[in-house]
Amino acid sequence: MFAGSVSLLNPHAIMDTVGVIGASSLQYAGAEKMGFTVACILVSFVWFVFLAVAGRVLKEMKPGFIPVLNKLSAFFIWASAVYMTVLLLE
Repeated sequence: MFAGSVSLLNPHAIMDTVGVIGASSLQYAGAEKMGFTVACILVSFVWFVFLAVAGRVLKEMKPGFIPVLNKLSAFFIWASAVYMTVLLLE
């Protein structure tokens, strides 16, 4: 119940869905819009299945791997932020 409420009542998820997917869907009409909708649903399903499988696999790995993964994730986030800042300042 808690997981469902956190995911379905998450305002950022709702804004992302309406803002990104909704805005992207405006360029399609008719059958293309239906195809876009089905593709979004399938990609979302595959992504969350991948996350569940990855969580199960990572749970069984050595405990020292998670801090390395966290540092790697932080590096990519900072690198993306620096890259976007450079593009913004050009």
